[in-house]
Amino acid sequence: MRSLPLVALLLLVPAVASAQTPLPKVDAKPATPDSAKSKARAKPLFKLEKVEWMSGCWAAETGNDTRVEEDWSAASENLMLATTRYLTNGRATGYEFTRIEATDSGIVFAAAADGKPEHVYKLVRQASEYLLFERTSKEFPQRIIYRRSSDGALIPRNEGEGQPSIELRLMRVRCAGDKK
Repeated sequence: MRSLPLVALLLLVPAVASAQTPLPKVDAKPATPDSAKSKARAKPLFKLEKVEWMSGCWAAETGNDTRVEEDWSAASENLMLATTRYLTNGRATGYEFTRIEATDSGIVFAAAADGKPEHVYKLVRQASEYLLFERTSKEFPQRIIYRRSSDGALIPRNEGEGQPSIELRLMRVRCAGDKK
């Protein structure tokens, strides 16, 4: 049992020694607008303005008194946000927080449903009013597609191995609180 105090002492000595080492001097110059600009991230190659067609409020009646509502924010240079609600008889039965983001490694689609951890998908194909995001996980879905149909509907589709695809036809609706 004598080894326990010895181990504690060996762990304590480096901590005490480092506490007595003077901290390096830090240059305390205030940040200026020019120094902040130099630290700004490089602009992404893909501007999210290209997916502005998704902005707005969308809804689909899916039968049996169920409804899906998906609301997308306007695109900034690097971020779009969405909320989705799943309703049955007017009562929310599920929700999802989603984002499309331009990151240093590319464009990603990230979704977190019902308080669970988010899943991230990478943009692998993009055309006019068509986006395909993929991830290599074995969990469904492995692919998420967003496209716009000729009649203006927003069509999200989830695909993956071993399960049938899920596709919705969301029509543009007036956003909550919109008095127009």
